[in-house]
Amino acid sequence: MTSAETAARPGSSARPGSSARPGRTADAVRPVVIGTLSLLAGVALWWLVTAAFGIPAYKLPSPAAVAGHAWQLTGDDVLTVHVQQTLAEVVQGVLIGAVAGVVLAILFTRLPFVERLLMPLVIVAQVTPKISIAPLIVLWLGLGVGSKIALVALVSFYPVMINMVTRLRSVPKGVDDLARLLRIGPVARAVKIDLPYSLPAIAVGLRLGVLQAVTAAVIGEFIGAQSGLGYLEKQAQDNDDIKLVIICLGLLCLMAWVMYALIGWAERKLTERFGG
Repeated sequence: MTSAETAARPGSSARPGSSARPGRTADAVRPVVIGTLSLLAGVALWWLVTAAFGIPAYKLPSPAAVAGHAWQLTGDDVLTVHVQQTLAEVVQGVLIGAVAGVVLAILFTRLPFVERLLMPLVIVAQVTPKISIAPLIVLWLGLGVGSKIALVALVSFYPVMINMVTRLRSVPKGVDDLARLLRIGPVARAVKIDLPYSLPAIAVGLRLGVLQAVTAAVIGEFIGAQSGLGYLEKQAQDNDDIKLVIICLGLLCLMAWVMYALIGWAERKLTERFGG
């Protein structure tokens, strides 16, 4: 029996696309492996620099010293409340910013006069340095979590909005004609057509916005806060605790990377479902 006949048999184990799965798995695993090796190489270089040049620990502690201090703080439950605070600020701010970006994108594409009216204000808010806006927001909303959420929402809504506007303006003309023919109302169109079609673009905007969101949360905590990783890092700086500064920096990087990776996974799934 030939291989072609074997493949054609109903009970044959060969299925369309089965040969592509190992390649897809390798493509997904490769960036993780490369990123892990790069991170390990960076830690090794850090250790070599501290060991070879005899840098004082108060200027650059070794990786082992930082890891030991982090383990001690974790055991004492010092870091948990600050990690939870910053994470809550980022997640809530990004969600609010995403909703605002989606609403503005729909308004801008369906009501051009609204775009002409509001877009200058949006541009001014985006080009103004956030470290200059943060004190004003803290004075308005206080030292609590509200001011940090507002600052995070301010920086995260723009990438979502601009990506969704671009996506909506690429809707095939036939879809517009069909919506008019079926007399689909603006709200129904937004829910049934615009939002599903724009989900991949929203995910792209969120990937960009979440990185800025972590930075915005830290800026807000630097300006004025009662807890959070930015607050803890500022306290460590004032106390010349360089190990705690590095720990806070590492946790912030890890937080941003995890959220970026999760949104990237969602983006790939949405792109497969709704197209890029």
